[in-house]
Amino acid sequence: MRMPLYARDSILRALVPRLVGLAADRRQLVPQEHRGDLPVTLLTGRHGMGRTAVLDWLEEAYRGRVPLGRVDAARIEQARWSGSTAANTSAVVEILEQLVCRLAPMVPGAGRLRFSRLLPGLFAVSSWHRGSEVEQALARDRFARLLVACGLEKGTADADGSQWTYDVSERLADPDRRRHDLAPVTEAVVQQYFSRHTRSRAERFVHQWYRSRFPGAEDGEAALIRLSLRFHQGGDFQHAVEHTLIAAFLEDLTDAHGRWQRINRTPRPLVLLDNAHTAAGQRVLGLLLEHRAAPESAARDPLVVVATRLGDGADLYPDATRRELPELIHASGWERTVPGSPSAGLLVIPLAPLTHDDLLLMLDPAEGPLHHHLPSALHALTQGHPQGSSLLCEAVVRASGQHAVAPEELLDLSAEEGRPVAEVLLEQLIPQPQLRAHLIPLALARDREAAQALVPASAPAGGGFPGAGLSSAVQYLEEHWTAGTAGSAPATGFVSDPFLRALLVHAARTTSAAAPPGRRWEDLHALLREHHAARGAGHEPDVLRHSLATGGADPVVSALTEYFGTWEAGRWLDTLRYTAEAPRPPSDGWPDDRAEIARGAHDHRYAETDDVRRSVNRLLHTLWYLSETYAEPLPDLCDDLGSELAFLSMRHPSGRAVLNDAARTWPAAARERRPYPKYGSTRDDEE
Repeated sequence: MRMPLYARDSILRALVPRLVGLAADRRQLVPQEHRGDLPVTLLTGRHGMGRTAVLDWLEEAYRGRVPLGRVDAARIEQARWSGSTAANTSAVVEILEQLVCRLAPMVPGAGRLRFSRLLPGLFAVSSWHRGSEVEQALARDRFARLLVACGLEKGTADADGSQWTYDVSERLADPDRRRHDLAPVTEAVVQQYFSRHTRSRAERFVHQWYRSRFPGAEDGEAALIRLSLRFHQGGDFQHAVEHTLIAAFLEDLTDAHGRWQRINRTPRPLVLLDNAHTAAGQRVLGLLLEHRAAPESAARDPLVVVATRLGDGADLYPDATRRELPELIHASGWERTVPGSPSAGLLVIPLAPLTHDDLLLMLDPAEGPLHHHLPSALHALTQGHPQGSSLLCEAVVRASGQHAVAPEELLDLSAEEGRPVAEVLLEQLIPQPQLRAHLIPLALARDREAAQALVPASAPAGGGFPGAGLSSAVQYLEEHWTAGTAGSAPATGFVSDPFLRALLVHAARTTSAAAPPGRRWEDLHALLREHHAARGAGHEPDVLRHSLATGGADPVVSALTEYFGTWEAGRWLDTLRYTAEAPRPPSDGWPDDRAEIARGAHDHRYAETDDVRRSVNRLLHTLWYLSETYAEPLPDLCDDLGSELAFLSMRHPSGRAVLNDAARTWPAAARERRPYPKYGSTRDDEE
């Protein structure tokens, strides 16, 4: 059963059905868009935006209904780096092999796809050097998979091709040839393939096609041998062979989807390519786009390709057509605007975050009434992140049958397996345990320089983390969470994505009690406070912020009261605002009475202090409480925010106008959950 995907219907039920020619959720032909030249659809977005989930949905919708092939380029890349593939192969060949094995099987109404050009090419380049058992074993397995998938031999997908490769070895005449010759093996492979698996007419056609790609070859067999020799040379030679194999693949599909198929509106074949930002994905996508952009590609292939990419790839694909999701409802809006440009063949669609209304739909299955502010708190926390929104909404729905869920307990709810949902989410978003352990404390830092302060030179055993961890964390954040933006993270924090930062900070808070010395909440903030204090004047906001994060509100209020009488009003307001964005301390041993203090319930404790300090205390706690993503902008607190600022405007030596303006604008910003207007310059403005 397909799980619902929210805010993606323009792709799932509009664009792709029009490209394929078949409705995704019913047995109905759909008028095909782009009857000639077809775009490659590239879904882009940051980590966790649901790119793979869209492909999952499409695969389930169309599997068994149209010829469909799906490949994860990241897995191909990982297998190559792990050494589980031979050095004499390429990612393009591996992807083509997987696509043939998935596209070739019989589909009702579409029959079986015949790859008459591509198969002999794949067999030829899979030839091995005589004496190389590793190469021969890999060729044996590939031959078996291809022959079974294409119906050329009986068996299962994991059939053993030992007999096939053994028969090739038997064909090798003249045992006096050099032991590691490649050409005689390729010759034997090609001859055996044609003798067993093609008819004479088809064989002549394939020979002619390959000879046209290698004009100097005596015949098609000689052309295939040259193809294999070039492939095994690697580098530019291998890249040229990959161009030939991609051309064979697409021209085979063009033959299969001929004139009668177009007249009868036969649905087109569909390929789903995940993680096209990897080297393997980029390479095969580039070859496909180049083939379609070439002037000689007069016969347009019918292949519908939906690929995904981390980041937007704007620098790689300058001539691509870019469309937002709502624009795709009735037409793709794509056309090849720059003839001959490969990137002009792309239709790039960024996957947008979910909206507040999408979250309302996700919460509909809840059994009992929900807190009225819960959807807003969820959206403020996740920023519409699909993966996070889905898991958190499921946790809310699950818990709703047992108790009324409060906004502040969202990250402490249980996932399906019983563990805290925040813990499960963090593991899904950052699967590598060591990297996750590095990022949890680093999320408390504002920039890379501050993060470096969390790597003390003389950290106690188990209390620090290696400098290499900082480098790997920076690289990971740039690649997965900042859309490839170079340099250090923005001033919003070392971890710039607000949702990921919220999860990491929550993990730092909840694991503090069990953490070793040096990694506890108060230790980390002490290191950061000392780091910013050592940097001197201008870094007071960071010092105050890390002091407040440990629950030490009294010294922070005292410092802010002192600065109130000496600092320019705009600078003071921005320092107050920035300080009040400090994360709250762990709940064990720290009572969260910020809302009560904001309302003046604790004023009696400060009876001997002046009115300004009591007002600053209430104002700080008001802002600190309202800074929480889950906090509801309660009318009385928003009104009190304006009242306190108006009161202070009468007592500042020179800032009455600035404070009066804040008294008008800050309450409105708090009610609407907007950033507060800034008036001066603080460290977060400068960096």
